[in-house]
Amino acid sequence: MLPVAPSRILRSAVASVLALVCGLAMVGGSAYALAVNLPDGDRENRAYLEAEPCASPPGGSADCLWEQEFTASDIVTERGRGARNELTLTAVDDPRFQTRTHAPRSILRRLEEGQKVTGTVWRGLPREITAGGDPGRTGHYPVDQRRNSLFLALILAPGGLVVTAVCALRLVRRRAPTRPMAAALGLGLALPVAGLIMPMFLGDLQDRWWGVLLVWSVLAVLMALTAWVSATYTSPERVEESAPGTDLRD
Repeated sequence: MLPVAPSRILRSAVASVLALVCGLAMVGGSAYALAVNLPDGDRENRAYLEAEPCASPPGGSADCLWEQEFTASDIVTERGRGARNELTLTAVDDPRFQTRTHAPRSILRRLEEGQKVTGTVWRGLPREITAGGDPGRTGHYPVDQRRNSLFLALILAPGGLVVTAVCALRLVRRRAPTRPMAAALGLGLALPVAGLIMPMFLGDLQDRWWGVLLVWSVLAVLMALTAWVSATYTSPERVEESAPGTDLRD
């Protein structure tokens, strides 16, 4: 639930202006992220994918790929919002080479304490691990910032556009807000929440664009239907109490 009812926000010109600024900030933030990261946001990711295998064991951080055996320990697998799915990787031939990293839960739940895994090392960090023939990316895997920017725009831009449009209309009209306006504002403020709760439903789909888009679309449609019902539904009791021709809008 929203801490302040959308209808209360729209009744106040000051609150409407503040909400308008928030809407513009959401749209501007997503636009900035796209403008900065879309042109070359995959530089590190592309460098990793184009890296060649090392001819000999690297003495330290190197731009070539090297496969190394690690021991998995301190494995944590959780579900739900804010869940941790991580483990500690310790190099078998050099116990000083140890790192704590995230990994897919689908792989972690099949690992046992002390189990050996094969890691692909690039620039001094294990970027991928393979256990039982199943590969998975670690938290050190080079992130494609273009994808993150698209996710950010998906979360912020729709809600920001709705909030901006509703608040601008309210300020231009200079009249009491209608129920559809309040419902639309509630939808605009609630849409970013879908981005916060998405990890609860994504599971192993979080690395797949189509999975994120699917879950987001389902949550957005459910929220839009809720807003539509809120804007159009009138209880039977209210209809009976209202005189003929009375406008039932807030």
